[in-house]
Parts: sequence; structure tokens; C-alpha cells
Amino acid sequence: MRWLGAFSRRVGARLDGLWWRRRPEADRLGPRIGYERVEEVPDRLEPSTLYVAGEGPWPWAGAMLCPCGCRDVIELNLLEQASPSWNIRQNRDGTITLTPSIWRTKGCGSHFLVRNSRIVWCQLKNGLPTG
Repeated sequence: MRWLGAFSRRVGARLDGLWWRRRPEADRLGPRIGYERVEEVPDRLEPSTLYVAGEGPWPWAGAMLCPCGCRDVIELNLLEQASPSWNIRQNRDGTITLTPSIWRTKGCGSHFLVRNSRIVWCQLKNGLPTG
């Protein structure tokens, strides 16, 4: 059975670059993101707030200022039928989780997750996302 331990260490080392890991500077908790339901996305957005537009229990869009500080508006489609789309979940403790990650391909190029109302920054390693 010693071969099993050696095999798992070797496979683990090879897969290490593929798993999501936190950046060292993000080991402490990132900024908290507030959550506000609105009928329409406001013209002026406040930092650290995710605005979710929709009627009743049916959200259709989300918007927030980029957490990197560039002040660009990030618009998120929350309709499952469209692509790309994101899913927002309100956790039992009142925090929110947004899936999948948000990766800006234009502008600042920020790549981050929203988990339990906190920003978790991601980075690239070997051309693959890691967080």
C-alpha cells in the first residue's frame, strides 16, 4: 500500500497548478460586498455593493463597481437561458455567493470570486486560473 501514498503525492504535485488557490496577499479576508435588491440598476453605483435587479424572486441582472478600484461598472446577466450567465445565492447567514468567477477580459483584467459576501482574488499560473 506504500505505492498508493507515493502515487497520490505524485498526482497531487502534478494537479497542484490546476487547483484554485488564494493569492498570498488575499489570505486575510477581502472586502465585504453588500447586497441590494432593486427594480432597476441605479445610475450611480456605490462601491462594495452588488445591485440585483428583478421583480419578486426573479432576478435578471446584477451590477457592481469593479472591486480593484478602477470604478468600471461590471454588469452580470442572471438569466439561466442566456450565456454567459451567473448565479447568485443568498446563504443562510445572509451572505451572498456568486458563481462562476468574474473575469474581466477588457479594462483592468480583474479576476475574482464572490464567496460569502467577500472578494477572493484570483491569478494565473501556467496560463490557468488559480485563486
